[in-house]
Amino acid sequence: MTTHYYSPGPASLPTAVRDLIKIELLDTFGISVSVMEISHRSKQYEGLNEETLRLAHDVFEVPDSHKLLITPFGAQQHFSLLLNHLSRPGDTVAYTETGVWAHLATVDARASERKVAVVYDGNPTLNSLGQPETWQIPENAKYLHLTVNNTVEGTEYPTLNFAGKVPLVLDMTSALASRRDIPWDRTHLIYASAQKNFGIAGCSVVVIHKDIFEQARETAKRNILGNALNYCSIYDAKSVLNTPPVFPIFVMNRYLHWMKSAGGIETMERWAQERARLVYGEVDGEFYQGHALPEHRSRHNFVFKLKTPELDALFISEAAKAGIHEIKGYRTLGGVRASMYNGISLESAGYFAQFMRTFKEKHG
Repeated sequence: MTTHYYSPGPASLPTAVRDLIKIELLDTFGISVSVMEISHRSKQYEGLNEETLRLAHDVFEVPDSHKLLITPFGAQQHFSLLLNHLSRPGDTVAYTETGVWAHLATVDARASERKVAVVYDGNPTLNSLGQPETWQIPENAKYLHLTVNNTVEGTEYPTLNFAGKVPLVLDMTSALASRRDIPWDRTHLIYASAQKNFGIAGCSVVVIHKDIFEQARETAKRNILGNALNYCSIYDAKSVLNTPPVFPIFVMNRYLHWMKSAGGIETMERWAQERARLVYGEVDGEFYQGHALPEHRSRHNFVFKLKTPELDALFISEAAKAGIHEIKGYRTLGGVRASMYNGISLESAGYFAQFMRTFKEKHG
């Protein structure tokens, strides 16, 4: 039986990428040495690293106005790091409270002696992202931080082209590489962990606008941020300031090659929208109860409940028998959550939608 694994992260890799890694794992460079043991100062790894940076620029469609680096951090480390690159104690920063990770980013900001303006609070339901045109964003805010896709709640901003002039900081951990509408001219910083849409856990990408790059370097120093934590120092060292996570970067490289051969973000975006159409086509109706408002539904995280907790449990149990795994809802919401990032095929999404139809016919 084929396994359909819908984890919210780390997420499923494309089958072609998994197969290639399996072939190359023990002799990655043709010298009988694995990427897991190669020196990060070797010419082999240097070539891999430089190619990965070029591919990321290309596949993510990063314009010349921005610099890209790869870090060994996860998204939660960036909550604090971005603060110390873009602001000083006493500065005003703006955030939205739209889910678990957006909240944790706000918590870090509040603990940092900044003046935090929460311009939208979606509690207690967290099923909406509000109306950005009504937000009161302080004009002196150093930035507006947005969690583009909320994986727990299954919400996502339908557009990132917000009114106003305050620079944007975007947590795109579950959105980078799957949508093309980034307002680059206004975006000062993007950060995204790899394990959703373009790799495995262990590394993340940071994209910084060139116009604020040197300012960010000096701000980080004034905030007494160590050199190894300074985005600009990492960039200067071509993302090899110290020993990088070589295996996750290797996987990212192969994933980016796969995306490029498939047509890049344009294809990834189209496939994401098609997967969402298949699943939400079954969610809509009286049997399943979607969590997010339709206008704010995620293209990756499908969060819904059935009429009773017992029926939720039965759905998850019968799904497992059908080869469908890792769909239990987050502990704060319950119900069902199926996550489908770039690595999930349209055929797999169709299989899940068919299971939903079959279950409804049997128990509806």
